[in-house]
This record gives sequence, C-alpha cells and structure tokens, in this order.
Amino acid sequence: MEKSILADESKIKKQKMFFCFLLSSFWILFLWGFFESGIFALGLNMFIFLSGFFGLFLWSLYKYKISLKDNFFWIVPIALIVLSFLIYENPFLKVISIFTVFPFFFAFFYNFSFLENKKKKHWDTIFLSAILNRVFSFLVKLKEASALYLGYIFPAEKGKSLIIKKVIFGLIIFLLVALGVVVPLLSSADAVFSEKMIFIYDWLKSAISPILIYKFLLLAVLSLLMLSALFSWSRKFLIKETEKKEEKKLDSIISGIVIGGISLVYLLFLWVQAGRLFIGALPFEFKEVESLVKSGFWQLFFLTILNILIYIFAYKKTNKFVQGLLFAFTITSVFLLFSAGQRMMLYVYQYGFSYEKLFALYTVLFCAVLFFWLIFGFFSENKKNIMKFSIILFLWMYAVLAIFPVEQFIFRANVYLKSNVENSKIKLSEMRMLSSDVLSLAKKYRKEGVLDEKIILPSNLPKLPNHKNLSVNQNQYWDDWIKRREDSIFKKAWYEKNLSNILNSQK
Repeated sequence: MEKSILADESKIKKQKMFFCFLLSSFWILFLWGFFESGIFALGLNMFIFLSGFFGLFLWSLYKYKISLKDNFFWIVPIALIVLSFLIYENPFLKVISIFTVFPFFFAFFYNFSFLENKKKKHWDTIFLSAILNRVFSFLVKLKEASALYLGYIFPAEKGKSLIIKKVIFGLIIFLLVALGVVVPLLSSADAVFSEKMIFIYDWLKSAISPILIYKFLLLAVLSLLMLSALFSWSRKFLIKETEKKEEKKLDSIISGIVIGGISLVYLLFLWVQAGRLFIGALPFEFKEVESLVKSGFWQLFFLTILNILIYIFAYKKTNKFVQGLLFAFTITSVFLLFSAGQRMMLYVYQYGFSYEKLFALYTVLFCAVLFFWLIFGFFSENKKNIMKFSIILFLWMYAVLAIFPVEQFIFRANVYLKSNVENSKIKLSEMRMLSSDVLSLAKKYRKEGVLDEKIILPSNLPKLPNHKNLSVNQNQYWDDWIKRREDSIFKKAWYEKNLSNILNSQK
C-alpha cells in the first residue's frame, strides 16, 4: 500500500515537472523579449501562459482533494484577470496585473486554500505573517526541484546514468579535438575544405550565441521556480494557535478620547467647509480646480487607511459608549467620502475622464462599499473579519475593471461630455494617449467630424504678419495617430494579438 502511494506521488511529481518545463519553453518561444517590444506585445501569448500556469496549480489543488467549488470566490476573479489579456490591449492595467495583482493574489489565495479550518480562521497580523512565510517557502524546495530535473537527465539506474554521462563526455572531447585541432589542420591543407568549414563555424557562432545561453538559463530558472512552488504550496498547513486567552480589551477612556477627538476634528472640518462641501460648480482656474479636487481625493485615501486601522484596533474591543463614538466617526467619514466623490464627478464633468480620474472614482466606490459594510458591522453580534472582506472586495473590483472596456468608456464618455456640456474644457486631442482598443471608435468619430477640434493658441504670443487665425486643426494629428495604431497592430506577431486588435484591424 505504501509503495503504491509513493509510486503515485512520484508519478505526480514527474507530471508536474513535465508541465513546468513545457510552460517555461512556451515562455522562451513566445514571450521572450517582451520587455523590449513593450507591454503591447502581451496578448494571446500571455493568456495561454497564464491559463496554463493557473490550470496547472488548480490541477494540483484538485489532486490534493481541495474543493474547487469552495475556492470559487478567488478562482473566478483571478480567471477574469487572465482573460483580460486575451480581450484588450489596455497597457496600463496589464502592467498592474502582471507585476502586482496576479502574482500577489494568486500566491496568497492558493496557499490559503490549503489552510486547515480556513473558514473559521480570523485574518489578522499572525495570519498574514503565516501566509507570507508559506509563500516564500518555495525557496526551500529549490533543491528538491533541481534534484528531480537532474535525476531525469541522469537516471538513478547506474547503467543508464553511466551511458548518458559517457555520451556527453565523449561529445565534449570530440568537439574540442575536432574544432580545435583536426579541422584547422585539414583546412590549412585544403582551401576548398577550409571554405566548407567556415560555414560550420559561422553556424556554430550563430547557434551558440549569448542570447541562446540567456534563454537556456531563463528556461532553467522558470522551470525550477514553478516546480518548487508546486512542491511547497501544494500541501496542507496549519497555523498554530497560541494559547487562547480572553481577548484583550482596549482602555475605553484612552480610546474614547482618541476616537472622539478625531470625530470632533472631522465635525469642525465639515463645519468650516459647509459653504463649499457640496459645491455645485468648480472654479474657472484650473490650478484652483486641481487643488480643490485632489485635496478631497487624498482626504479619502488617508481616511480609508485611518478607518481600517482604527477598526482593527478598536472594533468590539471597547465599551458601548466608545463603540458609539466609532460609529459616529464612520458616519462623518462617509460624509467626507461623499463630498470627495462629488468633487471628482464635477471635475470629470468639466475636464473629462482619464485613467487617473476613472481610478479615483473607482476608489471612491470601493471605499463607499467598505464604509457601509463597516457601518452594518455595528449591528452584528459577531465580530466582522475586516481584513478578509477588504482583500476579497479589492480582488473582485479589480477583476471586474480588468474585463471592463476601460479605454472605450473613457473615449465615449469624453466625446459625449464634450458635445453636451456647455463651455466644456475637455481636450479630445489628449485621448491620443490611449491604445488601439479605441482605434475603431477613433476612425468612426474622425469620419463623422466629431474629432474636428481646434486648439486656440495663447493670446500673449507675438503676432505674426498675415496670420489671422491663431488656431491649429487637429485632424492631421488624428490621422497620424490612426496610421501609427494600424501599423502597430500589423507589425505584431499572431501570438501577440488580442481580440481587440483583430476587431480594430478590420476595415
């Protein structure tokens, strides 16, 4: 029975090794050098790689009898992030996805799925520390992964291992003697033979190039890292509980003074700004507008962090009076949040959308959901798992944004606002920063004359003789932009394209 189990484990390990090598080879063939080509080169190739990577780890999850259904809450949003690489070109979100969101959340939740009694586990600093240690435990398994690959190249059976070693050693000696001694001597004896051998030398120089060596090294590194992660993460673990003590309560007097004092400061701030807290229009000067709006946004950002920290340290740890102060503190925070959101909406209404403004509004929405959830937590007898809710909420909201046509939304919204808002300050020419996701829209609006925008030059410029119209027509710039975007799609290899590229390349 034990031999059968060991045989199955050995078989699974070899299967993992094969798929890790296959995925690493795919990276070398279809994703090599995307740093030089830019993030625009990530399309079908990255979708296939991430799908294979994600599928490999989910297969390992299934093999260890971990319910995939119970983990859908994180599997589905991660899958949506992977799918976004196939749908859109959006370079801004792709950078965030590939370098931060995907690796962090995948490693976090994959290891969480192997945690025993995870449904009842409260997420706190001890929990986060344990997960973090678990994530980096793959470094310990590098030796085991290396041994498995070497064992496959040099089998444990003495006969086979000895033969392979002899073949490799013989080939090395042959190449050294032939290329270093025999071929040079024969080449000096016969000019025709020498010309034939030059071709072989040139071929060897091109074949054994620095790039080939770098590719081989990356192939080895990727294979080892993936395999060691599979070995390390695909096993159950338990976070050791410390001796259960009665939950330490905070001093109600000190915490009451702090929370109450901050609440009073917020109320004072609201009273001072009562005249323009819910402003109906923005100032005309751009600098004043920017100061008014961005100050509100940063209030939101720091208030959110402050609220979460206060909740982690004070929620359900003081008497009822202080909890009431905490409740009042949250209400004032929501009030400020609404003010910041309203200012940003007015800013967008006059100056249009951009990546920054769209994500700022999305952050307002995230904070609003979090704040209202915290308010409802006061009416629950059970202690709310604030950290867990915040992390899962962020993952889902980012996943929805990843498959949302962000650039098309920005383009359509700005064109609509420019056409329907009186004295709009939106500059459609600034949307040339967007990718080819909006190429079809740009062609359509350009044909309809919607993008016929003129930029009025400053009046303080020195006037030139016979120069009556101080304006610059933007049509030529849009034509150049459309041509560049079409060329960039045409130059892409088939495996670098996405669905947006295919749809936008059609006439």
